[in-house]
Amino acid sequence: MISRAALRTSDVIRQAREHLLRGQQLPLGMLDACIDRSWQRCMEHGLQPGTRPELPRLDSSELRTQRETHRRLIELADPLIRRVAEDLRGCQLLLATPDATVLKSYGQRFVLNDRFHIGAGINLDERWFGTNAPALALIERAPVLVKSCEHLLFPDNPVSCVAAPLLDLNGDCLGLIDLTFEADHPRPEIFLRRVQQLTGALEQRLFFRHYQQHWVLQVHASLAELDSVSCGLVALNETGLILAVDSQAAQWLGEASAALIGRHIEELLGNSWKEICRQCESCSALLGLPLTGGQLVGRLNPPDQWQPAALSNEAIVVPVSPEPSLCRDLEALVEEWPMALAREARRASRALEVGLPVLLQGKTGTGKEQLARALHISLGEQRPFVALNCAALPESLIEAELFGYGEGAFTGARKGGYSGRLVQANGGTLMLDEIGDMPLALQARLLRVLQEKVVTPLGDHREVPIDCRVIAASHRDLEILVTAGDFREDLYYRLAGVVVELPTLNEQGDLAGQIHERWASLCRHHGRHLVLDETLVECLTAYLWPGNWRELEHCLEAALVGAEPECQRLTMDGLSPRWQRKLTQPMESGVDSTATSEDVCNGSQELREMERAHMVRTLEAHDGNMTAAARALGISRSTLYRRLG
Repeated sequence: MISRAALRTSDVIRQAREHLLRGQQLPLGMLDACIDRSWQRCMEHGLQPGTRPELPRLDSSELRTQRETHRRLIELADPLIRRVAEDLRGCQLLLATPDATVLKSYGQRFVLNDRFHIGAGINLDERWFGTNAPALALIERAPVLVKSCEHLLFPDNPVSCVAAPLLDLNGDCLGLIDLTFEADHPRPEIFLRRVQQLTGALEQRLFFRHYQQHWVLQVHASLAELDSVSCGLVALNETGLILAVDSQAAQWLGEASAALIGRHIEELLGNSWKEICRQCESCSALLGLPLTGGQLVGRLNPPDQWQPAALSNEAIVVPVSPEPSLCRDLEALVEEWPMALAREARRASRALEVGLPVLLQGKTGTGKEQLARALHISLGEQRPFVALNCAALPESLIEAELFGYGEGAFTGARKGGYSGRLVQANGGTLMLDEIGDMPLALQARLLRVLQEKVVTPLGDHREVPIDCRVIAASHRDLEILVTAGDFREDLYYRLAGVVVELPTLNEQGDLAGQIHERWASLCRHHGRHLVLDETLVECLTAYLWPGNWRELEHCLEAALVGAEPECQRLTMDGLSPRWQRKLTQPMESGVDSTATSEDVCNGSQELREMERAHMVRTLEAHDGNMTAAARALGISRSTLYRRLG
């Protein structure tokens, strides 16, 4: 029998696949039981590793019909899945039917190889796709995790996935949720928990839809979790008879739902129904549920008083290999940067590690969020990364979003309150984007929080301790704002532990090389293989890019996804008329004049010459040893070769 320590490692799974292909029986415990059963079924269907099946895919008309058939499911699930997809950049979420047909895809689209990508209309049935999380979740009727190497037909699969079925009140499957992520993430259980939260929230909304006007009993072992998606729900009529019991409540109560329906609630509560009703005539009442083996906590809600739990917006650990345009390893990010700027980024990483705040300044689109995420990842720990754009929220909402609020703090406040971004970032990193747009009154409160490391939510007297690293960012010069009286001087010095000023795109050297690098990354991301025409590259490097990296990436990505399937080389003709006009007539881009372009070019050339001279001196100091010189300069050996060449 395989030891638990070895269970489900890549090597063990590879050995299991070899046993299977040789027709040998797998040793007991070599695979997870559900994976073992799936592999056996796949072999019975005639599927083997390396098989390239034809996946059934609905045409547009058939897909519309399926979506109309499952319209209620889509209406229920779509808003919540979209929210999760926004939180989990670099991941793909799927909403599928009970027969594993994908209705909608959200977030990143993964390409398994040159033939397969997972999107709307594909059927993921085990009979032709082999072992996969959506099919297994439907078969096992439970949440499942399928690691990359456990996909029988795709042993070199670059992704892992988790899936969970969505069940109605009768226990029938309405559909499923799948979440796909990069295979090398060290903590896949995070994503499994997120999918379970999502399906739990959806099932609660189903319950609410049917029993909003009835008495509802919430059940859990913990008072703190009574308003979470993991609590159990029991619907009662006006006399106290049990009308419905969800799967969570059945688990907590230790009986099957069918065995509980029709019984009187007094059997569970041990108190008179009339007396209990008097306790909660106008509001819900907390109750103890004495049961064999322990004590549960319950809350009885009069008709129209109970609301489904809000989907937890706890920060999710940034995936190890997320969307290339948004999150890169720090060293990979600064590899092509000017040495002085790369050195400042590394200095910021070291400062953040010991708790010093970091301030990022630069024009819109220069990559402030990208650097912030890379700095967070550079810490090497899987902790939350929480970002708040201070310019994107109305002034009236920033305080509640940042500091949180208690239940009933204001009209429209969420039941149970809201923890706030500072608390969500506890133990991780908080990015305050566009901090220069924060109102002065809130600046004073933020300063106090940063100094005392406690948060007091709105409408609440409790002080919540916090400990998070802070990265602030602004496209405005905060020192100028301080002089003008628009930004607190004490807060500025609190945030400016290390200041990194990000240059505009045209102020950086080797723009053509960076364009090629970004293009290659986008091609990998979208599963395309197009060559950039050098004439087009020349036009791209000549443009002044007022929107910086963001504008450049939008231009490149729009051209890539819009290219015809048979296209092999992207030329100027492959761009939209708008971009053709902007690139051929730079004056129309809104940039001042040709003189500005010359100034930028001259400045960049001067910077490159200074850097090269410094590299030459360093190389001479190390007696021509390229490896030693590169190490001293803080760059790779290949970069040194390229920049000297």
